[in-house]
Amino acid sequence: MLSTGFPRFSGDLFGSFVLELARELVAQGTAVTVVAPHQRGIPRAEVMDGVCVRRFAYVWPRRWQRVAYGDGIPTNLRRSWVTRCQVPLFLGGFLRTARQAANGADLVHCHWSAAGLVGYWATRRCPRPLVLTVRGSDLHLQQGISGRLNAWVWRRMDRVIAVSQDLASRLVEAGVPPARTLVVRNGVSGRFVPLDRQQARTRLGLPNDRYVILFVGLLVPVKGVDVLLAALRQLADPRCLCVLVGDGSERNALVATAAAAGLGQQVRFAGAQSSADIPWWMGAADVLVLPSRSEGRPNVVLEAQACGLPVIATQVGGTPELVEHQRSGWLVPPEQPGALAAAVACLRDDPQLAARLGAEGHARVGRSDATWAASARHTRAVYSELLAAWGGHVRHCG
Repeated sequence: MLSTGFPRFSGDLFGSFVLELARELVAQGTAVTVVAPHQRGIPRAEVMDGVCVRRFAYVWPRRWQRVAYGDGIPTNLRRSWVTRCQVPLFLGGFLRTARQAANGADLVHCHWSAAGLVGYWATRRCPRPLVLTVRGSDLHLQQGISGRLNAWVWRRMDRVIAVSQDLASRLVEAGVPPARTLVVRNGVSGRFVPLDRQQARTRLGLPNDRYVILFVGLLVPVKGVDVLLAALRQLADPRCLCVLVGDGSERNALVATAAAAGLGQQVRFAGAQSSADIPWWMGAADVLVLPSRSEGRPNVVLEAQACGLPVIATQVGGTPELVEHQRSGWLVPPEQPGALAAAVACLRDDPQLAARLGAEGHARVGRSDATWAASARHTRAVYSELLAAWGGHVRHCG
């Protein structure tokens, strides 16, 4: 597996879904090596839950490596010309390590289009099947050179996996042959289950007499947290406490916005949290709000539903595939704080409706077999199909 993001330590949320899939593939009998970017202070090579991890460095001193992690590669590149100058070094380091790992593999599975580009060049001397998983952010870069390069990469993959039907349709529109495009949805970890709310609030130090609105994700523009703050200002309800779990480049600006709007007592910036603790935050909340401007297929929605937590989300990307409006959640248009405020008020004032939406979301996750075991089974089927088509003629190189 080649990935531009992967957990750097236990509980890290970066690329956690890649680890979840890889871990389950190992459990089902697939040997997996992941190649991902290095960051100062973490091992260059290790084994995580049976998954071999090799991390490539690309700048010295290591503390200057800026392309990966942080706010995510697209945001990092937009924000800094120094980061943009590191891209050739990043791709070169990625390619060297990817080529070494690919030479001893039967198949290469790339996550995100940049990894697909590296996978394509890494397998020119010793060809082997190439699979690419597209998760949404790839399709945000569909203008100019970036869009043309993405489309070039997609058309050279043996299979392109989308995590939602919306993404699959957009890939076909971009020129990927339908026969090479398929949907394999993400799963949900078994740790996401309904928890006792009072116990969760006691554990996290949250008050029992507040209506807790939860956001989980990076604090970056695409997530629309500024819209959420505008909605809170319109609500003007001191009983509401909005907890923002996550960090990012917009944190300082959001703190200033909340203070200027008089929301200092209604917004809590909880910072980055371990993946092991996210179910507790969901267990403590009354509602999850995801005000994104765009999405692929947001796993945080599935995780909240698995916890029995009602969800309010914007009607973007693959989110409507997860949330049926007023049945398994509540959908609102993006960029409309008034609509978001009205939805929060509706669920706050109607606990029976909120409970029904949470229960239906929970039941829906159960009916859809949204597990990482299922995702791994479907992924292994893709691998088996491709290897059979190659007739076992995958030459291993030293």
